[in-house]
Amino acid sequence: METPRTAGRYRIDRLLGSGAFATVWLGHDEELASPVAVKILADHWAQHAEVRERFVQEARLLRRVDSHRLVQVFDIGELPDGRPYFVMTYADLGTLEDLLAAGPPPPNRALALAREVARGLRELHGRGIVHRDLKPSNVLVRSGGSGGDDRIMISDLGIARSGDRLSSLTLPAGSPGYMAPEQALIDGAPDHRADVYGLGALTYHLLTGEPPGEDPPPPSRAQAAVPPAVDAAVLRALEPDRERRWRSAAEFEQALSRTMSRIDTDPLPGRKTRAGRRADRKADRRARARAGGRRPTRRGLLLAGAAATVALVSGGMVLALAGGGPEPVRDGAARPSPSGGHGSGPGDPGGRFLRLDRDIPPQYRRLIVRAGTWCQMRGLSPALVAAMLKVESGFDPGLADPAEDEYGIARWTPRVLTHWQPGGLDNPEPRPADITPDVSIPAVGRFLCHWGKDLKGVPGDPALNLAATYRTSARSVAKARGVPPRVRPYAQKIARYLAYYRAD
Repeated sequence: METPRTAGRYRIDRLLGSGAFATVWLGHDEELASPVAVKILADHWAQHAEVRERFVQEARLLRRVDSHRLVQVFDIGELPDGRPYFVMTYADLGTLEDLLAAGPPPPNRALALAREVARGLRELHGRGIVHRDLKPSNVLVRSGGSGGDDRIMISDLGIARSGDRLSSLTLPAGSPGYMAPEQALIDGAPDHRADVYGLGALTYHLLTGEPPGEDPPPPSRAQAAVPPAVDAAVLRALEPDRERRWRSAAEFEQALSRTMSRIDTDPLPGRKTRAGRRADRKADRRARARAGGRRPTRRGLLLAGAAATVALVSGGMVLALAGGGPEPVRDGAARPSPSGGHGSGPGDPGGRFLRLDRDIPPQYRRLIVRAGTWCQMRGLSPALVAAMLKVESGFDPGLADPAEDEYGIARWTPRVLTHWQPGGLDNPEPRPADITPDVSIPAVGRFLCHWGKDLKGVPGDPALNLAATYRTSARSVAKARGVPPRVRPYAQKIARYLAYYRAD
């Protein structure tokens, strides 16, 4: 990814993060001597009129609300190559996802953060806007807000819906784990109560360290300091039936406010002096250093460029990653570490999901982990997704097979990928050149999570049944009562790589 030197009058310094449709860069406003964030539409989407309009609409919605509880937009323009960009608040402390990487905060702090997010949602809903994708990575943290407290800001309105569009056909969109059940339905017409569900899921994650699964236990099961009143408030926000949820983010925020005085733990953020907060942050850094971990930054969301060998430091030990397959590691390739290669890596701290001494390209690890944990389903795992990508393309992002009309690292057919790409049918059918890893790898997770529900009761290895579904259909696998004969050689390859990539 080539770094743009400027965007209008703003100097571009470095990449902060990258997603399916846009990249975010740290910029500098020379005239006002201030850091800014610059969001630029990806070049492979810049010629799609609908995607381009949605990108600009996001900037308009943020500007319309113009609240310090949301990322604020200051400027908009186009690069010389025609790609649109907009300039917004820079969040120097990253996201709530970064905060949660070090573990859940104390309960009072978790609830204080959730209340701030609720207040931001209240402002969005007051303008008739439904966010539809509330999650930790879409909540930013900026130091030194009013009164010296850290400032919490909702971001990313890329799939938000405003009042004039809520009554029209609404297609599935959102992030599993935080997405209300009605968002998974065509014409589910999610209203502001979908955001109440997302806020409940976010609060649950802040309290427990994990997003809620299906039929989640009370947060107090993971955090004993959480009182029953908080359990009840959070679980009500997570009601599958939206008629039984809190009627608004404001109601949920008020319920949390009433319960906070019952938690006898650390004081709320902002009650300490600046010196006290600095001391806490230093203590957190020392604790992470003793644990051998590093807090990920937004820059680590997607690493640009491929590398055949990457050196990583984990617990003081240098690990090297290199190519290989189920065959023995050959001369010249990196050797596994004495710990079995379970060090830290991009998007997979501690090698929790995938072996690090294998040939999985490090720049795709985060995408693979996201796809493999998209939902809770028997057989689905990052190792399965990695095995499928290996068998489908050998991790080749530029694969092109026009005879089969299949392209990219996951061998997608464009008309099929249209349903599973970010935003689904809200976006145009991708061209072969648009089928990049950041689009096609998450789509594998969406596809398997959707069709895997039709495999309940099918005998055999659930992981191989999922892989066979990707190559045939859920109906074919169910009819064959397992992997159909014609794709058994494919499934056998998947099984070999599945065992090879699995971390445990």
